[in-house]
Amino acid sequence: MKTFTLLAISGISLCAAPVVKAQKAESPWTFGVKAGINASTFNVDTHSTPGNTDGTIGFNGGVTVEYALRKGFFLSSGLEFTTKGADNRVFNYPAYYPSEEGESFLTTGFSKDSRRFKYLQVPLTIGYRIPVSKDVNVTFNAGAYFAYGIDAKGTYETWTKILNTDGTANTSYEKTKDSKSGDTDYGLIGGLGIEYKKFSLNANYELGLRELSTGKNSYTGGDFSTWKNRNAVFSIGYKF
Repeated sequence: MKTFTLLAISGISLCAAPVVKAQKAESPWTFGVKAGINASTFNVDTHSTPGNTDGTIGFNGGVTVEYALRKGFFLSSGLEFTTKGADNRVFNYPAYYPSEEGESFLTTGFSKDSRRFKYLQVPLTIGYRIPVSKDVNVTFNAGAYFAYGIDAKGTYETWTKILNTDGTANTSYEKTKDSKSGDTDYGLIGGLGIEYKKFSLNANYELGLRELSTGKNSYTGGDFSTWKNRNAVFSIGYKF
């Protein structure tokens, strides 16, 4: 929490409007803004329980700051709001259970675990700029990110079907929700971009390293599931 607070204060201070207006042409600092969309999913370990993960579309936006180094290299950071999430569907194996009357019945079904996260995120990367023409550059960057969770929501749904020995069937449905804030996420980030004068198009990939939770442990089919963020980021930027 202290680390995030320091990073957030630094990002806001560096990107404040008075500083932007006061910067000189010869300054190594460059400030800007960005906005775009996310295509996020999860790396899920359901401990051999069969399942399928569906990604979601989110968005990102914030302020950027860049510090020019030597020979085309630069450091890049900022402060941004970003959303991530996914839906994980787990199919339960059919199983026979004895009834109170001593007969057996077959049960089957599946569950769906949906998670949505909202973060304040601080990336820190080192990049390299290759001039293509007078107004066009190609950039590459790699580094890490740290994110503070300002909101997290989870929905866990189960569908169960019971086939009785007399040929009849019973179905049931349950749904629970939970929410949580304050969780952190961190991971690696890398990507490339194309710059035209003050505008840029950027594509990055974020590889989350932290296991996530929305407020309580999620069990799918009796097995514990672990989740890590995976996020493709596409954005448009403008430098002042």
